[in-house]
Parts: sequence; C-alpha cells; structure tokens
Amino acid sequence: MRRTARSSEPRRRRSVVSATGAAPARPLPQRTCVACRSVRAKRDLVRVVRAPSGELSVDLRGKVAGRGAYLDPDAACLERGLREGAIARALEVVIEPATAARLKTEIEDAANMRNKEKR
Repeated sequence: MRRTARSSEPRRRRSVVSATGAAPARPLPQRTCVACRSVRAKRDLVRVVRAPSGELSVDLRGKVAGRGAYLDPDAACLERGLREGAIARALEVVIEPATAARLKTEIEDAANMRNKEKR
C-alpha cells in the first residue's frame, strides 16, 4: 500500500498557550457544603462518607467508596448539618447520637490536619 504525503507526515498538535506563554490553569473542582450551602474548592471541604456497609466516616482524600457529603471543616457546620438533618438527607441514613459524636471528633481532627498542611 502506498502512503500519501499527507498520511506519512507526523500529526500536528495544536498547542493551547495563553498570551503569557504558559498553559492555561485548570479550574479547581467546586463543591457545596451540605450544612451552610456555601460553594468552595473541593480541597477546602471535608467529605463524610456512608460506606456500602452503612458505616459513616470522614474521608480526607476523597477516594473512599460510598455516598459522600461535603462539609466545611468547622464544628458549627457539623452541628447545623446534624441539627437540621442535612447530613442525614445527603447520606440517606439516620445518624445516631454516638455516631454524631464520633463524626465531630473526626472532623475536628481533619480540620487540624488541613490547617497543618496549609502552613
């Protein structure tokens, strides 16, 4: 089979370069806090996950399998989400007081870890 001049040439790539000469920055993923409904960067929020087994836990990496809900790493948002039922609705589960207390300590620990990372 004979190649034509067009098929034997390497493919040309169109480079997307801004006026400054650098590649454009990718937009940061945005998520909404289920308690206060504020939209923030995904990495600024903490994810609470209901695993397929039904157990609730805090996911710092955002990779744990299960249904997730994002919260501000703030005790006030957690209290509001528990009081108004926003977390329970988002995760489609009834949250018992013992589980709520455990989540509160896990979110406080997560907030402390995030603050250390930012420094």
